[in-house]
Amino acid sequence: MSDRCSYCESRLVDASASAQVDRVCPFRVPRRAAIERLRSHITDAFWAPDDVRRLARSGQLRPEELRGVLVPFFVYAASTSSRWRARIGLHWWRDEQVSVVRDGKRVTETRKVQQTEWFPLAGSAVGQWVDHLECASNGLSGREIARLAAFDLGRAVAFDPRIVAGFDAELPTRSRDEVDARAEDSLRRLEWLRIEREVLCGDEPQLDTLHCDIAIERAELALLPVWIASYRHRGAVHRLLVHGQDGRCIGRPPISRTKVSLAAALAALLVVAVLWLAGVWS
Repeated sequence: MSDRCSYCESRLVDASASAQVDRVCPFRVPRRAAIERLRSHITDAFWAPDDVRRLARSGQLRPEELRGVLVPFFVYAASTSSRWRARIGLHWWRDEQVSVVRDGKRVTETRKVQQTEWFPLAGSAVGQWVDHLECASNGLSGREIARLAAFDLGRAVAFDPRIVAGFDAELPTRSRDEVDARAEDSLRRLEWLRIEREVLCGDEPQLDTLHCDIAIERAELALLPVWIASYRHRGAVHRLLVHGQDGRCIGRPPISRTKVSLAAALAALLVVAVLWLAGVWS
């Protein structure tokens, strides 16, 4: 039996390493349901090759490999202390006289024109963040991690070998320092958005600078459920994911070059037709 994860070659959790794991979120989407979600995902993909969609619709398209992987994430609790400078835009309206033609006659009308007056503003803010997730695996791309997004950590339980039986339970392949640095960067981005949305006033606030100190109060290692499937089409292997809790599919099925070429040709013909009707070449 291998002690390495099949999709990223990281070490798997064993009895000696289980003490490192704080929580596990069990799979709520069974294997059969994951396969059905993948078939629907491919069938509904308009740009996928028609032969692939037909196979998926008929149930003949099967993943070469579908593995349930418990992916390592660090779950952070942190506090932020920020100092910021911003510009606050306040709208007001002024009357403007304009000359227009009405019923063949030129007349003068008054219209309202929006103006914005800007004022400098500075301040400070504190924030508290809980259950912030950062992936500790090199096996998933940044785009895949971002699209996996939320997990229901309320369903997490203490590590139990019976929960992970039959699945690949992966240990972190990113160092704790690297994951901490990623967490701090993402928390700063979230704090920037929070201050813009919740703290700044005015009609058109613009945050210019932010200095944010982050204190990580707690970081727990959690294993979160992901189905990872690979399909082969015309010699190329395509990877798709299924969220192990809510069944969302992540990843793009193969794209038909024929469909893309036809769409580009139709778009070009449409542009030519519009220009012709507009008299550009008359």
